[in-house]
This record gives sequence, structure tokens and C-alpha cells, in this order.
Amino acid sequence: MRTAVILTGVLACAAALGGCSPEPAAPSPTAPAVDMTTPGATEPPPTAETEIVASESASPSESASARESAPPPTAESTTSLSPVEQPPQEGGPWTKLDLTLRSGADIIKATELPESLRAFLTSRVGVEDETGCVTEEVILHGIHSDGFAYGTEESNCAGGEVVWGITDNQWHYIVQFGDPVPCADLAYNGIPAGAPGLRCLGDDGSARDF
Repeated sequence: MRTAVILTGVLACAAALGGCSPEPAAPSPTAPAVDMTTPGATEPPPTAETEIVASESASPSESASARESAPPPTAESTTSLSPVEQPPQEGGPWTKLDLTLRSGADIIKATELPESLRAFLTSRVGVEDETGCVTEEVILHGIHSDGFAYGTEESNCAGGEVVWGITDNQWHYIVQFGDPVPCADLAYNGIPAGAPGLRCLGDDGSARDF
């Protein structure tokens, strides 16, 4: 009798376990995940403020260098002038001049100059070039029969000494400078020696007549 009771209890318990499986437990609420990472100290994300500060931090010397590296003014094109025949290179002395030209009228009266040089100077004196510079005065110190002229030129932008010459069937600037240049540079450009008043630097760096 005791055995029957025990078996009955076991069967009842088994039946209860088989028919009454526990419901899955509801997941406990958890806090939303939070990204705890931070930007690396050595690589902060760029911000608009940072970009503005960086653009404003350029030093005055950098701005000055940018201005100084800009290309110098150039003479306007002379392709509209008539072609000039290249004279034979015969050497010989320079002809000394003392001409101050400030207008087209001054140039017209300078009959000791070749017509082609007068036409070239007329296209320069008092004329604004593509850089906005105006040649205000040309002083000629000498001219050479090989197709060269030497003097100074002043404009509202700058000024200096100039040697003009005929190349590619037109008058052009051969050299233009403020301080004396090496004599070797003048000779390399085919400029005849002996230009009145033209000074240059010798091999030892001292100034001398060219």
C-alpha cells in the first residue's frame, strides 16, 4: 500500500512537471549602450573654428613672401610694330646721347634715333601696359649701330637701367636692372662693350665700366 502511494505521487509529480513547463523569464531591462570611446588626443576632429583660426594664423612674412614672389611687370607686346631688320654685327664704338623722353612729342623730335627705335619708344612712353604700369620717362645715354641702346626707364611701378636690342625683328628689353650686374652677363647677351655710363661687376665683384 505504501509502495502504491509513492508511485502515485511520483506519477503525479511527473505529470505536473510535463504539463507545466515554466514560462521563460522576461529579460531584465538594461540601460542603452553608451559609446565610451573618445577621440584620440593626437588626432582631434576638425572643427569650423579650428579651420578659421588656422587660416588666420599665417604670419605676415608668409604674406609678404607671396607678394614678393609675384612676377615683375612685363612690357606690352610689340607684335603690332613693323618688323625691324637685324643690322650686321660689326662692333665699333657707341654713340653717346643725352636724351630725356617724356612724351610722344619728345620722341618725334629725337631724329638722331633710328625710326624703328622711335616707334618702339612711342609704344612705351606714356602708355599703360597690361600690368597697369605706365612708363613716364626714358633717358638714353647711348646707341650702337649693331642694334642696341642704353639708358634708364622710370615708371609709376619701378625704374632702372635698361639695354634694349633688336631680336626676332623687333626691339626688346635685353637686360633691365637696378644694381650693377656681372659684366659677363652683359657680354653673354651680345651687348657691345663701351656703353656710355654702363657699369657692371667684374670677376672680383668690384664695379667697373663695361
